[in-house]
Amino acid sequence: MKQAVFIVWIVVVLSSCETTRRDKKYYYPLDSILTEQVQYLMLSHATLSKKASIDGKEEATFFVPKDTTRWKYELDVFAELNDINKPANVGKYHTKKGLKDSNSNLLIYTIESTETLPVVFLKVYYLDNLSNIRKIEGLYREESSLLQSSRHLSMEFEKINNKIVLTSYSIKGGQKMLLGDSVQFTVTGIVTLP
Repeated sequence: MKQAVFIVWIVVVLSSCETTRRDKKYYYPLDSILTEQVQYLMLSHATLSKKASIDGKEEATFFVPKDTTRWKYELDVFAELNDINKPANVGKYHTKKGLKDSNSNLLIYTIESTETLPVVFLKVYYLDNLSNIRKIEGLYREESSLLQSSRHLSMEFEKINNKIVLTSYSIKGGQKMLLGDSVQFTVTGIVTLP
């Protein structure tokens, strides 16, 4: 009987450790922020005005994403920045909190890679405390034998009705194929609440 109780106790302890390890956000919970924004924007019936430019050719669209799948698709590129939280990246980033932004009254939490990693840096601009975010920006780079690409990603937030809400975003970058031309692109989105 004692042996069975001990085995059950070991199983419970080990499974709770595994859950804790899986749920831990090592550097910054970007995935949670994106999930919250997707839900809020969908429930608020927010509209999206988007402009895209590829090598100088522009296209503009205006629409109301009808469900969370569409909002998730629109913001999916920012999920790449969450690579900082992969267990394999623990200890591969240097962090600084409370840095003053020279262009505003905001503070900055910086996460910078100490090795060659896809997420070069992530900066969170906030007012007073880290949950009161105003801007998130990061640089994502990919390199392989066939392709080199980089994307500077930025999201801006405002406090609306006591809730932090995404109000705009931008993606600027370029891509070069091994035997092809390079392509430059920008995407900007403006989110409007009804």
